[in-house]
Amino acid sequence: MFPCRGSSVEVVSRLMKRLEEAKGRVPNPKDASSEVVLTKFDEIKEKMEDFRKVLRKFKGEEETAMDKFALVAGHVDELLQLGTTKNKSDQESRLKRLESNLKKIIENIDSIIKDLEAKLMDSSVEQESKAEGKEEEEEEEKVLPLERQIQESSAWTHLLLVVDSFETQLKHCLFCLTVFPAKAVLKKRLLIHWWMGEKIVTSSEEGKKCFDQLVSKGLIITIKKNHCDKVHYFRIQSWIRRLLITVAKSNGFLNFDQDGRPSNDYSWSRRACLPLKQNPIRDDAEHRLLTVYNVSERHVDFEPTWLVNKCEMTTMQLGRWQDSDQKHRIEVKNDEFLKGLHNCKSLRYMSLRGVWRVETLPDSIGKLTKLVVLDLRACHNLEKLPKAIGSAKKLQYLDVSECFRLDKMPKSIACLSDLEVLKGFFLMSDPSDKHVCHLHDLAKLTKLRKLSINIGSWIAEKELENVGELKKLTTLVITWSVFRKKEGDADSTRGAEKPSQEQEQQQSDDTATEDLPRKSKQSSDADDDEDEHEDTDTTEKPQLPHPREQKPSTSDVPRRHKNSDPRGKEVSSGTDATTKKKVQPIYDHEANPTTDRHAPLAKSPTKSETSKTAEARRLNPTLVTLPPAIEKLDLWCFTEEEFPQWISPSKLPNLKKLYLRGGMLESLGEDREWTVEALRLRFLHYLDHPWEKLTTSFPCLQVVETSHCEKLSSWPCNKEGLWFNPRTAEKNAEDEAKIGSSSI
Repeated sequence: MFPCRGSSVEVVSRLMKRLEEAKGRVPNPKDASSEVVLTKFDEIKEKMEDFRKVLRKFKGEEETAMDKFALVAGHVDELLQLGTTKNKSDQESRLKRLESNLKKIIENIDSIIKDLEAKLMDSSVEQESKAEGKEEEEEEEKVLPLERQIQESSAWTHLLLVVDSFETQLKHCLFCLTVFPAKAVLKKRLLIHWWMGEKIVTSSEEGKKCFDQLVSKGLIITIKKNHCDKVHYFRIQSWIRRLLITVAKSNGFLNFDQDGRPSNDYSWSRRACLPLKQNPIRDDAEHRLLTVYNVSERHVDFEPTWLVNKCEMTTMQLGRWQDSDQKHRIEVKNDEFLKGLHNCKSLRYMSLRGVWRVETLPDSIGKLTKLVVLDLRACHNLEKLPKAIGSAKKLQYLDVSECFRLDKMPKSIACLSDLEVLKGFFLMSDPSDKHVCHLHDLAKLTKLRKLSINIGSWIAEKELENVGELKKLTTLVITWSVFRKKEGDADSTRGAEKPSQEQEQQQSDDTATEDLPRKSKQSSDADDDEDEHEDTDTTEKPQLPHPREQKPSTSDVPRRHKNSDPRGKEVSSGTDATTKKKVQPIYDHEANPTTDRHAPLAKSPTKSETSKTAEARRLNPTLVTLPPAIEKLDLWCFTEEEFPQWISPSKLPNLKKLYLRGGMLESLGEDREWTVEALRLRFLHYLDHPWEKLTTSFPCLQVVETSHCEKLSSWPCNKEGLWFNPRTAEKNAEDEAKIGSSSI
């Protein structure tokens, strides 16, 4: 059954692909009667684009619109259920049914658009927005007197001297924090990547040590997730930010206006925020510019020659830094400005995360021989990676997750010998295809520690039989972006249940997809020591991979192939975890059409794939051996009911974290003596596993988290769905008691 859950982008994208498949089944396309039906397919395509445009104008109504979209999804399923026939009378009958269903689809879409446009006339949304803004301003005003009191105290000068006396490396690490708004929740990985870009630190490990120093000095406030003992998020107090701004200005690190906002004037500083000042005073300012950061710009217009003179630039953060995928989308006019990328020979960190209208990267990306971090997450218009990317030999971190139009990985990725983290590796092609990068090719990457895989077809699933060749992997995330329907389940899509805060893309339609489930402030990304995949700690909906989950008896998991259940951070996209329906594989890798209504639809399965038998496509569990060094295993939208035979404690002696989200699982198996300490179960509507049996099989458990697992209601978890080992709970209480005891 077609999944009608997820963000507007994933749902509409999938639906358009399914419609294209149905269009290909129209008999005798040149006949007059068939031409009428084909015309309606084109009309629906235009309606879908109109729907997306209206939805973008009305933030906050995506969820409601998607609920109504269930009717459309149902009619699409009916289209695909109409078989083919050579009998002329049967063909005529089939055409009539096709035309009838297509008319209903058009009527339903028109109805949804009409409802949304009517709501646009209501000014209540604008009034609420103004009221919220006023409340925020009042809250800031309440803090200002305290800040002013601290700044006017005799201790202020002493504090300035203390910070200014820090060693240069630590000071520069701190100064980077001044770019972000007060009270912003930041991701540790984001900051460390910036440090690596400017070569403040030479590696992620060194960056973590500097971060720990800032924590020990009480300069930042760490934010922990309940299920994890590591720090992934943090923030700084407003008065400390003011302190750092003063010292940063005196050190010439960055310029600020009188309100403490970072300046776009780089006439005397080597760093600036967008939009850049057009005419810097110094003639050599363009050449000297070291860092360009996008703090708040949503629409950026670059000239084609924008990168020509930035030969010393090492850090280019044009994408979003926020974890909330959907709300913070960034648009550029086109990707022409990247043609000058070959001039940026010093570039070490490049982020286009969440940037729209970037369809391709120039081959000159291969000339960036110093590039260490390339973040392309959620570049929804990106259609391919250039083969030349394999020439960027220093690349350590590559994120192409949520790039829904990508349908293959270039073979040259296997040449990135320094690569440590690879997110969004897409498996779609026949394993025998020699023109794309396959899982076994990654065995050459001896430094690869963290990998997230998205499986886009049953035939590609067989590549998991080679995952054991990646000996050094410590974190593995696998997302199934294919669906199956369980016999006996209804085809109805009604009864959809809101997946809680897990969806990273919880934001508005303004975005086009996660991660994964809607994310909250603490949505996640996979990073060095951090949770891989947009591991959101929120209670919102799951986002990528399958559409939002639904109640088992009536009718998704994430945002779309958001690659997973996803993000969405933030959506799931693998198996229809709530409907248990054997649906034909859905190819979500290209599931993010742009606003350009002429954008091509996703490709249908290839002839070579459709010719394979079911047995040949299916994964042979006896041939799959996971790397024994794995410490964290995260499965999204697993398509089977039984716990995977290829996952067992005897083969994973170092496994500490096991996350299962979305899918069909009914049991956690019979294996015993797991070394797992953290178990997270989300959107597993069919899982029914006794608590006593769990504690026997998992004797080392320290924390368990459940969310939207209706049959596990008897487990001794608290209201937040958490259970802590008594000894762990005591330690957490002690840690909380120590918070705030550190000082500069």
